[in-house]
Amino acid sequence: MKWICSLSGAALVSFLTANLGITVASATEQASNSISSAQVESVLIAGFFDGIQRAVQTIQQVDQVVDSVNSLVEQENRRRELEAAREAASEQERLEAERRQQYFESLSPEEQQAYIAEQQAMQARRDQAATLFILGLGAMMFGSSSGDSGAEGSASDICYVYNSDGTVAYSARRDQISDFSGVEC
Repeated sequence: MKWICSLSGAALVSFLTANLGITVASATEQASNSISSAQVESVLIAGFFDGIQRAVQTIQQVDQVVDSVNSLVEQENRRRELEAAREAASEQERLEAERRQQYFESLSPEEQQAYIAEQQAMQARRDQAATLFILGLGAMMFGSSSGDSGAEGSASDICYVYNSDGTVAYSARRDQISDFSGVEC
């Protein structure tokens, strides 16, 4: 960035110097053609400002190029960081899976079966929680979309009926349940 700023400054100075020299040369040539000194002075000033304007435009173009290059560099850096984070997460997951596999292999056959049953129960609870979440969202959507909310009931009127093992048997509105044993609302 410092190099480009220095380059821009050097380009501006050389550009102004070159344009000023050309302007002076053309002004002296015109002066030799018997033009009044006021006309020569206005040509000098006009040429000087044209050079400044071109230099400013050149600097703006260089700034745009620098900004676009910086933007591309930042995007590439973000892409690399994201890729590194993904690789780290994948490596971490792989190590965790490897650790679980070693633990599982260190268990006796009976303990392995108990471990499998425990993992299946945990998965069933996660699946059940996801199902209940979706049912709750559905109940809130259908409860709030009806015009007569008193007759339909609200989301807080939804009750879950549990089996003896703790799993959800079904869900229903409070006014549809007569026996509240094993029911949570």
